[in-house]
Amino acid sequence: MSNRSRPDLIGLIALLLIVGVLVGGYFLFPHIQSVMGYQDCIASGRITGC
Repeated sequence: MSNRSRPDLIGLIALLLIVGVLVGGYFLFPHIQSVMGYQDCIASGRITGC
């Protein structure tokens, strides 16, 4: 008799991690883009026009 071990979950965990990073980036990108745009606006000296 051969003992069946648990299936290797490394691949599944890696896939879930990659999908999680992609989904997180999709939802965080607009916020990060607005913050970067605001920083660019301040750096250019147009504080009131932002």
